[in-house]
Amino acid sequence: MKLSVRSRTYSGGASIYVSLTDGPNAAQVEAITGGFKAAYFDSLIDYQGSIYHMMDGQQVCFGANHIATVREHSDAAVQSAIDRVYRRYKSNFTENRLIAPTVDQFRSGDLYRVQLSGLHWDGASSVQTMIHAVLAKQSDRLKVTHSKTASRKFVTHDDGYSCLCGEGFSAMPRVDRFGPVDAD
Repeated sequence: MKLSVRSRTYSGGASIYVSLTDGPNAAQVEAITGGFKAAYFDSLIDYQGSIYHMMDGQQVCFGANHIATVREHSDAAVQSAIDRVYRRYKSNFTENRLIAPTVDQFRSGDLYRVQLSGLHWDGASSVQTMIHAVLAKQSDRLKVTHSKTASRKFVTHDDGYSCLCGEGFSAMPRVDRFGPVDAD
């Protein structure tokens, strides 16, 4: 699999961008990269807080405040997603007298204007958004192999300010004597 990792530093922080074509989906990539973030952002109070880690028994400081996954899709992946949407909603396409969409229509954004009666009642949904949803979940891996490096590090705590004064973000799962506590 081909991927690109680029970093950018700026006043007050740094970001890492992981770019790939097809391969694992963004959620699978973020399951690995997310644990390397050195900061969180609480938009409720416009505050950037710190996340602390240990690795091999040593306290470590990761430098990236933000880690983003940028995922592109090959024509073959787009066609596969189109085929899945068309198969699932073929009767809706037929009812609307539409043929199967094409990769070119998807790439040009023309499918944002194509809405299927009975499915796209809100004006925001479209055949384009349905295909995007399939692409977001689509992966060439059933399971992502655990990273040996990622398994050596763990989050110890965050600065706690968001829990005291903001939205309630915590880098650590909240636990009571009965187990994990849902954030909702």
